[in-house]
Amino acid sequence: MTQENKFISKTYFETFMLDMDTKHPVQVLGEAFLAEQTNEVYDLSFIRYAQGEVYFHNKDYESAIYKWENVHNELEPWAKKNIADAYYELGMLVEAEDIYSNIDTDNTTLRIEIALQLFTLYIQRGKLENAYKNIKRAIAINPDYPHVTQTARTFYEDQEDMRNALELAVGEALRTQSEAWYDYLLGYIEAGYATEFEPEYFQEALLALLDINQQKFESLASALWRNYEGHSQYLQWVKTANSIFTSLSRDSEASWIKVEDLHQRTYLSLIHGKYLIKEIQGIVPDLLGSWLKVSNRSKSLFASAAVMSWNEVFPTALPAHVLADAENRIFHYEHDSIQVSYTVELFKTLIDWAKDNHLEVAHQKKWLFSQLSNLNRKHLVVTGTAQNGKTSFINSLIGEKLLGDENAPVFVSSDGDTAEMNEISLKETTVLGDVGEHKKGSIIDLKWPSPFLEDEQYSLISTPEFEGPEVENNATMKYIPLSDGLLYILDAQTPFTEEELKVLVKIKEHAPEIPVHFVLNKMDTAFHEAEATQIVEEAKHRINEFFPDARVFPYSSLRSASKQHQSLASFMEANFKLRSKAVEERRTSKLLQLIRSTLTELLDSRIAMEDNLNGTVSFHEDILNRLNGFINHMHDTESEKIQSITENYRSVTVEMKHEALKAIPKLLQECSSYVKENSDFKTLHIELNDRMNETIRTYMHSDLLPRLRQELQLWLESSNRELKDSQEYLEGMSDTFNALYKEEKMHLVCDFKVMEDWRRDINRILSRVEVEKQNILNRSNTTQFLLKGAGRLFGSLQQSNQLLFTQYKKYIENERFTDIAEAVVEKFFLEFDLFEKALKADINLFYEAPFAELHKTVEETEQTIHFANKKLEQMKASPERYYDPLKLFEVRLLQYEFMVKACEDNAYIPTH
Repeated sequence: MTQENKFISKTYFETFMLDMDTKHPVQVLGEAFLAEQTNEVYDLSFIRYAQGEVYFHNKDYESAIYKWENVHNELEPWAKKNIADAYYELGMLVEAEDIYSNIDTDNTTLRIEIALQLFTLYIQRGKLENAYKNIKRAIAINPDYPHVTQTARTFYEDQEDMRNALELAVGEALRTQSEAWYDYLLGYIEAGYATEFEPEYFQEALLALLDINQQKFESLASALWRNYEGHSQYLQWVKTANSIFTSLSRDSEASWIKVEDLHQRTYLSLIHGKYLIKEIQGIVPDLLGSWLKVSNRSKSLFASAAVMSWNEVFPTALPAHVLADAENRIFHYEHDSIQVSYTVELFKTLIDWAKDNHLEVAHQKKWLFSQLSNLNRKHLVVTGTAQNGKTSFINSLIGEKLLGDENAPVFVSSDGDTAEMNEISLKETTVLGDVGEHKKGSIIDLKWPSPFLEDEQYSLISTPEFEGPEVENNATMKYIPLSDGLLYILDAQTPFTEEELKVLVKIKEHAPEIPVHFVLNKMDTAFHEAEATQIVEEAKHRINEFFPDARVFPYSSLRSASKQHQSLASFMEANFKLRSKAVEERRTSKLLQLIRSTLTELLDSRIAMEDNLNGTVSFHEDILNRLNGFINHMHDTESEKIQSITENYRSVTVEMKHEALKAIPKLLQECSSYVKENSDFKTLHIELNDRMNETIRTYMHSDLLPRLRQELQLWLESSNRELKDSQEYLEGMSDTFNALYKEEKMHLVCDFKVMEDWRRDINRILSRVEVEKQNILNRSNTTQFLLKGAGRLFGSLQQSNQLLFTQYKKYIENERFTDIAEAVVEKFFLEFDLFEKALKADINLFYEAPFAELHKTVEETEQTIHFANKKLEQMKASPERYYDPLKLFEVRLLQYEFMVKACEDNAYIPTH
């Protein structure tokens, strides 16, 4: 044990114990202390230092401190450290901290020990920031100091400070080249802590590990790769990975199974449509080059085809040596066939992308893709020239006369006991009651129990027969390239005519890879077997002149089908080779054709979408102008109706008021006839007042009110006609706008309850109107006062009656009674006037619902214009967000087409 180790473990005192095993250290050191004092020049610091250690070990910390405080030689820094240790043991952490912090020494070991002690003390005091500083100080002084880095690692993990833990692991892995530290680093990365760092941070450590242990390098690189997947720094990681793998030798025979898989996954994720081309075009070429390096030569078809397809779309992006390597691998090595799952995944990606971009891949195309991706089902197009018996042939195979002269393709298959007919349109699948009910452009999916189709897993595609020279527009031409073969039906009486030859030549030009064979139908027309044999041989001879590989099967739809089915199945199996490996490759090729046509449609859809958006904006701006004009016109109409209806009503009440104001005074004047010479003038004013009120009441109820009722009824009818005219106008405008919208968008209905309310209110007013009694002759004007006074004073004198009679009569006949008439009219027409004031609000209510619907339509139209313009702005501002994904889908499609081509061309090339 070195001297410093003794200082650390506080066992320096053992140096005084040589050959003194029988004595206690206290005794030995005491004797040494006395002996040292006898020297002329003595130094007791060493002994005191050792005594302090003994006291410390025996937990006499105060004595230990006393001894160490009196150490004044080169051991003084260690003594101070020990004093701090003693205070720490006594629980006096503040004092210990002060002493530790004030020790000044150049001794590396002591400095580390102090830092470690402070580290422990600060953890105990909860001063973690200081703990961090001291553990990092210890590592900075000497990272090789025993256990210091492991202590730091444990501390960081306990604090769940994985950033510092990971930084420590990277630093120590690089410094020590220790695989153990790389194992720690791998654990942190696998736990997901790497994404806190820039990917370049790990580059140096990875390159160093590559020289140490390739297997661990691959595990670490793979863990980092997975860590950054889906992260914002993913592209930066791929750049870093590219830089790392660029350093690999192209001739390396090392196995990189994990990394090869990650390159493939990364490549597919980059061209998935999420990224713009400008984001990845500087990354993918290097990725492809690295991918080829880590790919097994005999299993590198996927990577090689990816290189070729990228170069096809982005020429000059890849170095010549990478292209040469890819071509060499494609065309000089045997490969496994391309998996159908690749095409299925690509098609699904296309569908999802289209949906995210507010587009729709036709339902019919999705249905076709699902049919073709089922490798257990073989699809054969069955067609022929008109009258050759194609329909009867298929009906005989399913055992029912289900097909007729349909002008739509019918997919006939068997699925157990299922019996159903569905129409596959561009948008949906719907159930059909009869095969002939389909719409134009649809596909008919007919499932029917058929042992022949069930056993052989055939799907027969019945297409419209050929009539005349028109071939290109026949639906057959669309479905032949998607099928596994063509079964052409011939008539045994006129086999293989010139017309049929022309049709078949066109078919072969359109789909040269599709095998064509023939069914010679209506063989029941032959009189005997020799004639039948001759018909078949002659047909074969003529057909083979033009189609040497074609075969002919004689068939009769009228004879027992079951006896012919086995032979027909054997014929189809032998000649179409539907169970060979090549069928799967051809099927993949057909699926890729569907995907290519889908890509083309999506490209066209971008143009159509922009045109549609422009059309939407133009259409709705026109609609908006019309709507605003219509609303303005409606406001004018509403104002006109308010004015017209109100004025008509007012004209009735004004005329009635005018008549009453004119009639009442006259009637009151005529009441002078009730004044007689023999009247009792004492009470005449009371009696006459009553008679006058009765006269007014009689007039108002018996004369004025009936005429008012009649006039108001006429007003109601007139108003109703006006409002009905408005409703008819609104209905006409609704029809106009709905015709523009091409849907029942608008239905403007006014509230005719207003008319019901008016009738009810007017009837209620008319029924309860009353004429209040007026004080006509009991008022306080001078004339009346004198008449009433004279009547009371002179009414009993006979000679005065003549005078009073004359004065009363003269007064009544000459009085104007205007104020009485006005008072009667005002009170009588009070409710009618209030009714008039409510007319404007009522007419507003009548038009409220149409206005609300119009304003709602305006708001919707403005929103439609806004969203369409916003979408147009986005499309014009960044067209690459639409076109880039489609271009990348094109790259992937080309890749799979290269793979199919490679498998076809290299079918017989031995593996190098």
